[in-house]
Amino acid sequence: MASRTTVATAWLQGCSGCHISFLDLNEALLDVLARVDIRYSPIVDIKEIPEVDVALVEGAVGNEENEHVLRELRAKAKLLVAFGTCACYGGVTSLRNLTPLGEVLDRAYVSTESTVDGKVPRGADIPAIQPWVRAVRQVVEVDATIPGCPPLPSIILKTVLALLDGKPVPQRTRNLCAECDRHKERMLVASRDFIADSVYSPHELETIDPDLCFLEQGVLCMGPATCEGCEARCMKGNMPCRGCMGPPPGSLEQGAKAINALSAILPAGALMFRDDVVGVGYRYSMPISVIPHIVSERRKA
Repeated sequence: MASRTTVATAWLQGCSGCHISFLDLNEALLDVLARVDIRYSPIVDIKEIPEVDVALVEGAVGNEENEHVLRELRAKAKLLVAFGTCACYGGVTSLRNLTPLGEVLDRAYVSTESTVDGKVPRGADIPAIQPWVRAVRQVVEVDATIPGCPPLPSIILKTVLALLDGKPVPQRTRNLCAECDRHKERMLVASRDFIADSVYSPHELETIDPDLCFLEQGVLCMGPATCEGCEARCMKGNMPCRGCMGPPPGSLEQGAKAINALSAILPAGALMFRDDVVGVGYRYSMPISVIPHIVSERRKA
């Protein structure tokens, strides 16, 4: 019997949802397990990280322990895979990069409405929080990525099998609109007029046509600025894309790309002055944008 591929998995600053999605391979998981030997994982009580062929890393880097585990995995693994959107781009928790660390800790432990005489916990056993949340590739070299919040089991399976077979990992090159089968009418017709007079969030409308492009209904959708690969699962549930697959290749500024792509079809003012343009445009990709660097410079000034 041929030797099996040795594998390690880890989660850093994340919710464990990517590991749950891995388990959602269901019967296909048995085929994968027949070909791999899991040497290290959060669900296995192993203390030391051994040398392995492949490491799947979920979560962003937000504290000293995260960075220590990541660097050790990189040193011990022949191939390292950023597993899920937090690992690939920073994820939702990276939005704290907009706020000084002291304010973040104060709000979490001291000034919350339900806390009395709160204090920030300190101790040798508590990993120090870092000033910035970073994507995995901002700390170590990454050999492959599996984006998604969480990644679809089908994407996980295709990527893992490609790695096991020594084949190229499937690449995604188009934006999400290429996967969305909603009908487009005015989007495809050249016009000097906007296709909608206003920009709405889903909860602001009583009904949303499940077959018509969200943008043609004035509903802000991140599809034009988001990479394909999720099979348009949110749109099939009649909810617009929020960008969890990250920016298309060659476009790191996901929020700016969204405004650039949509300003010709939706009122630019409504796009720019929404209550939370950063939370919408950079919800999943804050660390890889230029925004943290701008904020850092302003804090120094």
